[in-house]
Amino acid sequence: MGEFVKLLNQKKIKWAETLEDRKTVFDQSNKLIYELLIKGLRSGAYKNIVILTGAGISVSAGIPDFRSPECGIYSKLKEYNLPQPEDVFTLDYFKQHPEAFYRFSKEFNKAGGYEATPTHYFIRLLQEKGLLRINMTQNIDNLEEKAGINADLFCQAHGSYNAAHCCKCDKIMDLDTFKQHVNEGTIYRCSDESCLGPVKPTVVFFGEQLNPDFDIKLPLVHSADLLLVIGTSLAVQPFNLLPLLVDEQTHSVLINLESTKKASGGSIHDFESGDAKLFIQGKCDDVIRQIVADCGWEAEFDKILPEVHKRSGTARQEAEGFGAGQAQHQ
Repeated sequence: MGEFVKLLNQKKIKWAETLEDRKTVFDQSNKLIYELLIKGLRSGAYKNIVILTGAGISVSAGIPDFRSPECGIYSKLKEYNLPQPEDVFTLDYFKQHPEAFYRFSKEFNKAGGYEATPTHYFIRLLQEKGLLRINMTQNIDNLEEKAGINADLFCQAHGSYNAAHCCKCDKIMDLDTFKQHVNEGTIYRCSDESCLGPVKPTVVFFGEQLNPDFDIKLPLVHSADLLLVIGTSLAVQPFNLLPLLVDEQTHSVLINLESTKKASGGSIHDFESGDAKLFIQGKCDDVIRQIVADCGWEAEFDKILPEVHKRSGTARQEAEGFGAGQAQHQ
C-alpha cells in the first residue's frame, strides 16, 4: 500500500499543476459540524462535491451489502461451501470453479427490477444543481444509471453486468447469452475452441485491474471541496485510498451505519477525528432525506423522485434512523 500512496501523492502534485483549480474558498477555520455542512450546501459554497459510494446505498433497493454479519452477501455465501466467501469474486478461483459465481449471479439478478434509492436520487439532485464533480462507486448494480446520473459523472470502479468477456483470452462475448446461461445454471464458455475459458461479466474480481475509467476519473477526486462517503466502510483497496487524494483541510463526511474505525474489514480512515471530518451515523436514505429537508431542497427532490419513494412529511418524521442529534464529531 505504501508504494500506491506514494504514487498517488506524486499524481496529486501533477494534477495540481495541470488541472484548472475549481475549488471553492470556504471558511474552514471552524470545526466541521452538521450545521456547518448544511450551511455550505444551502449557500452553494461547495461547488465540486465528490461522492464515494458502496453497497450501503443500495440496501433499501433489496440488494444486501457485503459485510453485515447476518444478512450480508459474504454471510450468505457460507452455504456455497467455499474455502472463503471472497473466493466467489476471485479470478483464479473463477477460472477453476465458475459455478459459484454463476450461482451468485443468478441470485443477485433474479430480482432484476431493482430500483434506484433516494440516496441515488440525491446524487442526481446534486448533478441537477451543477454541484456534482464525480460519483465514484464500488457498486455493480447500475442503479446510478437508473437514477439518471450522467455517465461522465460516475465511475463504476468495480465494473458491472453491462458486458461480458472470456476470463482467459478477454474475447468479447454476448451479454444476453451470458445471462441465459446464468439463468439456466450452465457455464457459458469462450467461442474460441482453442480457449474455452469461462465467460464472466465486466465485474472486477480480486486479481483484476479496476475499470479503466477509474484511472481516467481519478484526478476529479482531487478537485473536491466536499467529500461525501456514503454507504461504505472503505475496507477494500485500492478504492479505499481515494480519500487520500483529497486535501487534508477539505471537508470530508462519512454517512454510514458504522464508523470506519469499527468496520469488520478494517479501514485506514477515521472520520471521527480532525476538524475537517464528520461522521453521521444512520441509514443512508434517512440521513439523506434529513439533509435534503434541512437544506430546503424537498420540492426539488420530489420532482425527480419516483412515486415509490415519495412520502408524507409525517411518514418521514416517523421513519427510523437519523436525527440531527446523531451526527458524531470530535
